[in-house]
Amino acid sequence: MKRFLFCLILFIFSPIISAEIKLSSVIILESNVPKECGIKIDIIDESILSSIKVTIKKNKKNNTSTYFLVNSDEKVSRANIFTDSQILSKIIQSKNSNKDYFEIESITNQNLTTQFFQELIISGAQIKVNEKKYQISGPIDSKVRLEYLFCTGEMFLPNYEQNK
Repeated sequence: MKRFLFCLILFIFSPIISAEIKLSSVIILESNVPKECGIKIDIIDESILSSIKVTIKKNKKNNTSTYFLVNSDEKVSRANIFTDSQILSKIIQSKNSNKDYFEIESITNQNLTTQFFQELIISGAQIKVNEKKYQISGPIDSKVRLEYLFCTGEMFLPNYEQNK
């Protein structure tokens, strides 16, 4: 009974908006080697389109950065993605400096980034844009999941390190 009341209170005070959500993979190549891998999330909510992109990038110094972008028909002052144990804004420790859209990027801890993406593709996540919350149910589509995993596997393949 206590669990039911807790869930009911949580549901009432933290509404998750029902919207159309489409996921696709992000694969950007440079000389046929992945330079950026991630997931794009399009949210259509009451005729407002928000396009969210969360990716990892490998730079020439072999550092890994995590990139988070939110483009929307409405002004975005805050955005975040929450998985079971990770909060994207805690992984990417930078501030949004763009007036037209929300964008943050920084060099990140590979273990935290890996855990974030693993939880996102397996368990799903909650996305918060301004005050609206959206739920991505996991596991996400197998095509998107496999493309992301293949891309990151190729990105970190040791053979490509020798060719630089």
